[in-house]
Amino acid sequence: MDSVLLRAFLETADAGSMSRAARQLGISQPSLTLQVQRLEHHLGTQLFRRHGRGVTLSDAGVALYPRARKILHEMRATEDAVRREGAARVNRLTVGAIPTIAPYVLPDALHRLRERASDARVEFREDYSAVLAKLVADGTLDVAIAALPYAFDHVDTEPLGDDRLVVAIPSYYPAARAGRITLAQLRDAPAVTLDRAHCLGEQVAGFCSSHDVDASVVCHSSQLTTVLELVGAGVGVSIVPAIAAARHNTPRCAYVPLAGHDLRREIVAGWRRDSARTPVAQAFVECVRDVIRGWS
Repeated sequence: MDSVLLRAFLETADAGSMSRAARQLGISQPSLTLQVQRLEHHLGTQLFRRHGRGVTLSDAGVALYPRARKILHEMRATEDAVRREGAARVNRLTVGAIPTIAPYVLPDALHRLRERASDARVEFREDYSAVLAKLVADGTLDVAIAALPYAFDHVDTEPLGDDRLVVAIPSYYPAARAGRITLAQLRDAPAVTLDRAHCLGEQVAGFCSSHDVDASVVCHSSQLTTVLELVGAGVGVSIVPAIAAARHNTPRCAYVPLAGHDLRREIVAGWRRDSARTPVAQAFVECVRDVIRGWS
């Protein structure tokens, strides 16, 4: 049975909608419809009931669903075993990292890994937590370096260390001379924020909401570097990782703690659940852990 057709069936069943499933698979809706129809033709039965709000499983679809899950799981397990055997021979490693961590961790971690395993072949992917979690879960990535409190479904997380958060402010602000900023001052200042598609942006937005910080947001950005540049230009203030502040150390910016609050995020390694971890993958994660320890 074709795994592509089975995945199309499962995604459609989970989404309850052809259009939503097509978006998740990254294909057009007509292509997805054709795949489902091919599977129904192959099995000689209708798998979905179509209605105005989307689709629901037929009796045959309900019967197929757990079997399709099992078939794909066994196929992936077989593929994983073959890949692991090949990777063990060439020390190949595929790593993902979120954008607010990747530039500050991966270069040093890679340098350390080369000292331990000079023949390791490493491929990197930088993306949002949601994307990396799916790539780890389906075996495309060996491991992802990300941060909590993002909820990683179907992925095991291993704590690597803490990343302190500070408030980035223009260097001429009174808070820069005081060496700290109060919650009241934070509420009064215009804000430059990281897009909530980043788990850090979501975390900061959650903190502000829970502490009645309803600052006037003058800019949303998808890039942490842009946020820091705009702070330096006097556009507003922002809560950023201390690791980014250390790299973006310019006279125009000051980085101060928020008085009375110890802001942190926990950095983790994300592993595929119940999968074997290759020696080179484990060695790389230990290198990342060493880099994080060096921040304190």
